[in-house]
Amino acid sequence: MNHALRGVLAGLALILAVPSSAEPALRQRENVLGTSFEMAVAGVPDDEVDRALAAALAEVARLDAVLSVWKDDSELARYNASTGAQAPSPDLRTVLRACERWREKTGHAFSCRLGSLLARWRKADGGETLPDRAELRTLARAIDRAAVDLAGDGPVPRPEGLQWETDALAKGWILDRALERARAAVPAATGIRIDIGGDAVYWGEPAAGTAWRVAVADPRQPRDNGGHIATLTLRSRAIAASGHGSRGAQIGRRHYSHVLDPKDGWPVAYAPSAIVVADDAATADALATALTVMPIRAGLDLVEGLPGVAALVVTETGTPFVSSGWAALLDGDSRSDPAWPAGFAFAVDYEIPQQAAAEYRRPYLAIWIAARDGTPVRQLLVLGDSARWLRELPTWWRRYGRRDESAIHGIARETRRPGRYSVGWDGRDDRGRAAAAGDYVLVVEAAREHGGHELVELPFTLSARPIALERSGAAEVGRIQLRLGAAR
Repeated sequence: MNHALRGVLAGLALILAVPSSAEPALRQRENVLGTSFEMAVAGVPDDEVDRALAAALAEVARLDAVLSVWKDDSELARYNASTGAQAPSPDLRTVLRACERWREKTGHAFSCRLGSLLARWRKADGGETLPDRAELRTLARAIDRAAVDLAGDGPVPRPEGLQWETDALAKGWILDRALERARAAVPAATGIRIDIGGDAVYWGEPAAGTAWRVAVADPRQPRDNGGHIATLTLRSRAIAASGHGSRGAQIGRRHYSHVLDPKDGWPVAYAPSAIVVADDAATADALATALTVMPIRAGLDLVEGLPGVAALVVTETGTPFVSSGWAALLDGDSRSDPAWPAGFAFAVDYEIPQQAAAEYRRPYLAIWIAARDGTPVRQLLVLGDSARWLRELPTWWRRYGRRDESAIHGIARETRRPGRYSVGWDGRDDRGRAAAAGDYVLVVEAAREHGGHELVELPFTLSARPIALERSGAAEVGRIQLRLGAAR
């Protein structure tokens, strides 16, 4: 997955600041880390704003001289070109250690070891010949297996073939350090925002009693005037975006994503875009990159286990998936509570019936909430992760899976044995917004190899009143009970 060609560039940013009624003093610069730089400072006069700007830019320039892979004289470039063990500076060693920690946390979906692989794709860009896939796979595996010891403060050998490329984490790490320098330079400031090419840190408040408002653009239309799919309110948080639509390699008539899978060095097919909010920019940066490579369900499971982290993942064709913490960041009405009283819970009990069949196969099954006109509102459950057999759920496939292979892995789980199971709904749509009171349909669809297909629908009205509905399928779906009421 690239990491140097991440491609959230000026003019194509997925994250955009939203002006507030009392706008802090704004400063802008171009060609900072190869992209645009914006800084807003609240609570201090102009001369102190300029002092904060100078401190932040000086720190960015200092660290760029350490971490850049685009400057032949940077410390990282010299280290990559060296033979024999070299002693990295404290800054470089800290970043490489962070890279290796995230590599382990993500099951090697994140990697700063990909410089040699990325160089092959850059060389092929604009030509007619693809890199040799077998050679890339062999190199990727050798790089992944290479032993690297960054403990202590002594010299570190660079394994043969391993070229470090830290862009997937370095920009976030630089943002964190730039914010520290700016705060130290102007301690009287009440709020600071630093944005480099769409990734940003937000500290304090833009005005007393307010939060920073941040618009998240539709990854499929990443323009400053494109549609926004969410607006967030942030206080002392960082945000990063990663996607693959705007950069990559053009080889012959085909475009290849810059997002490489570290396991084989090949561009990821159907790679999603990701927006991550975390307490620090380095974490947000690393996770945003990792989520474009990991299966969506696995990536969101990782996010759920990390304190203070929330994420939005959008598939190539626009299907959104959010972590449980995303809703709390949404601005205004989108952040409102579900349309039922406190203490209520929405649950669906469903049955996979036992079948008397010689060649029994566990059924593929999908459960989702839809509007009365069929428009999907929220996926609740998908059992079965094979695209071939999920096509046997035609209604779900039309609404969610069609032409969107990565959506299959959004919430798909293994098929289940016959029995009674339960799934809940938090009252929000696929983007994390609270669903309004009104009329909806619970849809349950099942299909079985060597068996049949069945679709069961339970219309219901969402309001402050309890609900107790029941319906049974004829063959592939057993009894379904929908309950909204006091949590059990």
